[in-house]
Amino acid sequence: MIMKRKYLYIAVLLFAAFSCKDVLDTTPETSISDASVISDEKSATAALIGVYDGVQGYFGVNQLAHNVIADNLVNSTAPGNIIPTLVASGTSAFDPTSSAGYPLVYVAINRANFVIKNTKALADVAISTTARNQVVGEAYFLRALAYFDLVRTYGGVPLILEPTVTASQYDGVKRSTVAETYAQVLADLDNAEKLLTTTIVRNRANLYSVYALKARYYLYNSNWDKAEEYSSKVISNTTGFKLVKPFSTFYTTIKSTESIFELTFSTSDKNPIYTYLLSSAEGGRLDYIAEAGFVQLLLDPNKGGARKSLVKQLSSGSYAVTEYGNQDGSSSLFVLRLAEQYLIRAEARAKKSAPDLTNAVSDLNVIRTRSDVPAFAATASTTVNDVLLAIENERRYELAYEGHRFSDIVRTGRAATVFGALNPLFTDPGRWVFPIPYTQIVADPDLEQNPAYK
Repeated sequence: MIMKRKYLYIAVLLFAAFSCKDVLDTTPETSISDASVISDEKSATAALIGVYDGVQGYFGVNQLAHNVIADNLVNSTAPGNIIPTLVASGTSAFDPTSSAGYPLVYVAINRANFVIKNTKALADVAISTTARNQVVGEAYFLRALAYFDLVRTYGGVPLILEPTVTASQYDGVKRSTVAETYAQVLADLDNAEKLLTTTIVRNRANLYSVYALKARYYLYNSNWDKAEEYSSKVISNTTGFKLVKPFSTFYTTIKSTESIFELTFSTSDKNPIYTYLLSSAEGGRLDYIAEAGFVQLLLDPNKGGARKSLVKQLSSGSYAVTEYGNQDGSSSLFVLRLAEQYLIRAEARAKKSAPDLTNAVSDLNVIRTRSDVPAFAATASTTVNDVLLAIENERRYELAYEGHRFSDIVRTGRAATVFGALNPLFTDPGRWVFPIPYTQIVADPDLEQNPAYK
């Protein structure tokens, strides 16, 4: 598979060449090169910082790619091309139309594999049980997140669960199925759930992070009862998690009470995508701007409401995205936040075998009210589909630039209708996943391309 030739080897040699000091408030080791250096609690914690750095390295790229391929964000030089055609021929992991960070995700996974295997193997005298559980639990959670992002982006992928120590170690490993990949996500989340505590540090994994990602996992896998159950575990913790107001507070405040898990950055450890979205006057390149039709929805007080703060008009007349607008690169990337959990629960309640539309609408209106949008008024003639469409639209406004829109439309079976109307290629279900980057196919003959891109 892809990692065996280049990227896993790099991950072994540069395991901890990272700079995310703010992640764990621990000075990172800079010389970790293989599993042998995980010898005690300090080195295990330092290695864990490397896993977070790996997630930081891929997550923004993956999120940007999902934003670009959906209908909320467009290339500033081709704003009429709302749903661009994906290609496999790109050479850069940072090109959103040819890659969504595929090799970078495996760097994070390999680091997690090192931490899981070698921290579990430490003697009791080298690390306390509490510390071992925390480090291993966080690594399981981060590996689950990485595989979840891979499967929703590419479909089934090779499952690598042991640390790679030679470039050819995984020659011949084939892609797993979608079901097998999702099963690995759940297995890792189950392991994390057994190990992590309820102590909330919003840029570290904890038990509530697991609950929130499980809620998302169950939503994607159509287990509505479990999606409701796990989202409720987060929502019910009203001391730890609260929606913030005004809406913009969640992205202008680091680690607000709305945040369940976010990736934090600093002036020395910059958000990897912020320059793509800032104007040249703000030190960026403005590669991408808000799609004009979507801007009008955000500016509509009955739809976007307070979410209009997500965009701002430039002198050119186009609109820039503000969510990652700190000019020093310190804006967070939001992986899990409370608003999504309300919308997960709303959708799950509406889709259950015995739909609970009253409570689904109640959850929907919590989000609408926070953003100063009129409540959804259900009547005797309101149908399940009416409520589901309202939830779909609310997810589009509320989670506009957090990488959900494309997957939301794909997983609900509406991509041919919604995206196909803007680009006929997307009437083909084969286009509902990204291509494996061509450079990775060349590097690994055992890695099979998604059929639509052969």
